Amino acid sequence: MEIIEKSKRDGYARLKVTSTDDLWYLHQVLGKGDEAKKRTMRTMLEGREKKSVVLKIKVEKTELQVDRLRITGEITEGADNIELGYHTFNLEEDDEIEVWKDFSRSDWETLEKAASSKAYNVLFCIVEDGKADFYRVRESGIEDISTLKENIPGKMYSDQKAPDFIGDVTSAIDRVKDEYDAVVIAGPGFFKKKLYNALDDQKNIFLKDTSVTGKTGLHESIKRGALKDIVESSRIDEETGLMEEFFEELEKDGKIAYGPRVEELVEKGAVKKLILTPEKFRERQDMVREVEHQGGEVKKIHTDHEPGMRLDNLGGIAAFLRYKPR
Repeated sequence: MEIIEKSKRDGYARLKVTSTDDLWYLHQVLGKGDEAKKRTMRTMLEGREKKSVVLKIKVEKTELQVDRLRITGEITEGADNIELGYHTFNLEEDDEIEVWKDFSRSDWETLEKAASSKAYNVLFCIVEDGKADFYRVRESGIEDISTLKENIPGKMYSDQKAPDFIGDVTSAIDRVKDEYDAVVIAGPGFFKKKLYNALDDQKNIFLKDTSVTGKTGLHESIKRGALKDIVESSRIDEETGLMEEFFEELEKDGKIAYGPRVEELVEKGAVKKLILTPEKFRERQDMVREVEHQGGEVKKIHTDHEPGMRLDNLGGIAAFLRYKPR
């Protein structure tokens, strides 16, 4: 993302989308009641044809799709000869947009992170004998792609069938690997090494041990540093590390809290770092701003990975404390 212009005093930012990951970041920032302005197509009153115009809308809702962010709201500013009412911006890569809102410090940090982050696109193949699960991992989250399965027969015929399955998986990787920055092959046992050795080109292919397969194996491989091996920093890796620190403190009854009790501790000025799911972040802007006013940090933990789901199960709100209350 490129931050072309910004004013924290006026609550204004002019932004350019430079990758599809930027759409995910903007989806985290834009909310109901914010204002957005961009060039778009709109039906004209004369002739009933669509023309390119610049409109400003008051945001009602946003919807993140694969390659666009749909922003819907009521038109508040535009040419005199346009049809008024509601309009939807389709924000895509290379588009510019202006935003007005009461930005929190966390909102600015999100935009600045988008501007400084290097986009990455990693293919994970979580494999064991007879099954390979493929996932795309980007800053914007984890996407299930496909699963290859083959029944491995008994010992008498296993040597005949296993090479066929290895061939199917290597062919699948070879077909798409140029679309990715790197490929991680992970799983328990020795099968992943057989698969690695069967690849024609092993450039940017990484191996990682896990104790299980499937989505749990994917999360385990990330926890064990699979993304750190490839990119300097990633949102999922950072969030995983923060939640691991939280649960370590929880096990030893340290200076942490979660659930409804956090609100009381915010009022007492005891919260050093507030962590919330995106849903709770939007719902509890009062709590977010109070913690920021007290000089504390606010971090969003998304639920597209296991640690984030664990936070959601705790009520979506937790905190590291300045002191342990009595």
